[in-house]
Amino acid sequence: MRYSIPGLGGRLRRARNVTGLSQEKVATELGISWMTVHRWERSQRAVPDHLLDKVCELYDKPLRWFLTLEEGDLDQEDATDNSSQRGSADAAQLAGKIADAPAASRPMIEKVVEDLLDGLRRVS
Repeated sequence: MRYSIPGLGGRLRRARNVTGLSQEKVATELGISWMTVHRWERSQRAVPDHLLDKVCELYDKPLRWFLTLEEGDLDQEDATDNSSQRGSADAAQLAGKIADAPAASRPMIEKVVEDLLDGLRRVS
């Protein structure tokens, strides 16, 4: 079974940030790629039940916490979506530059970009 419910991505991101773990560290602990963690947190990919159980242990949260919506959960995701739209032109330009980079450099560039994004999320 795979979980993909409104608000789950935001909950995953908030729980990870509270623990202070990076997406890379979570990915290593779960035996998956950091991009998968990134996509879960953006609600771009469903989370398999066996991995959500491991996430519960890693973040020290009950399964119910991830699967129960509370007032404001969707508002926070909508706010994230609106800020994403404002920066979409900049993001498109950045994505183009990354795409033009040599293939051997892309994994390092993507890691740097993700670290920067994590830092921005902590500030806001």
